[in-house]
Amino acid sequence: MKQINKQKNKKLKIKFTAGFIDDWNRLFSDNFIYSIPRWISNVKYETKWAWQRVFRGFDDRWYWSLNSQLALIIPKCVRKMKDGYSYPFGINYKQWKEILEKIALGFEAIEKIDEDFLLKDIPSKRKKYEKLEKQYDEGMELFVKWFNDLWD
Repeated sequence: MKQINKQKNKKLKIKFTAGFIDDWNRLFSDNFIYSIPRWISNVKYETKWAWQRVFRGFDDRWYWSLNSQLALIIPKCVRKMKDGYSYPFGINYKQWKEILEKIALGFEAIEKIDEDFLLKDIPSKRKKYEKLEKQYDEGMELFVKWFNDLWD
């Protein structure tokens, strides 16, 4: 029993292989000594993606996380539409602005859920998760319902 207590009190020492810290700094540091060579090696990809954006309107990186890309863009576009003059037949302008805001909040809610994907598993954050999930569901229902009316 005494030996177990001695082992618990010892500090854990992690030993890295020779050069590991230098390699880590070179790959991940924001220090300009390390970031400039990394930037130079990425120029070919940045150029390729720029051309893709010019000719296609998006680049290959969009496919990696299309849902996140859309969740970033749609709220901005929908909120910009609130400054417009048109609204769907059957509702008034004030109602339309409220619908657009709920759509924007729905997309922002899913982005927050994606950023903190452990929300539903932590009991103290469960209420926050449920609120965001409800906001997301409402926003998506409105987005689908009013999709054909998203024009100005």
